[in-house]
Amino acid sequence: MLLNYIIVYISDIQNFSGMVVDGSYAKMWISEGILFFVYKEIYEINRSMAKQIVSQRLQLQNENSYPIFCDLRAVTNAHKEARDYLAIEGSYMTTALALLVEDEHAMAITQLYIKTSNPDYPTRVFTDKQKALSFLQEYK
Repeated sequence: MLLNYIIVYISDIQNFSGMVVDGSYAKMWISEGILFFVYKEIYEINRSMAKQIVSQRLQLQNENSYPIFCDLRAVTNAHKEARDYLAIEGSYMTTALALLVEDEHAMAITQLYIKTSNPDYPTRVFTDKQKALSFLQEYK
């Protein structure tokens, strides 16, 4: 099967040793019990893109549940169908979710969506990476 993303092994990225999935839309890796998920610059995520992103994440997780750190700062918009897919089908194997956004405006919009989608796992929005990672510690 020809994959449209690259899996590379690295030896030293911020004290990390393991596998990084460098997909078309995001880069993801697991470190110290947390799945790191950093979106690439995307103007708009559609449902097809969301399905590909979730598929790559689940391959990386290999049937193991993790708390997820998701950096959304490079994403401008997401179609409602994509947001719904990520909130429902995309939640599989997730113990907690910390979303990192650019500013207070993005935080307010994201918090409103979380409130209406009501995820089954602890979910919070942050503008500070360290606070987001601290939140995930108890869910490892």
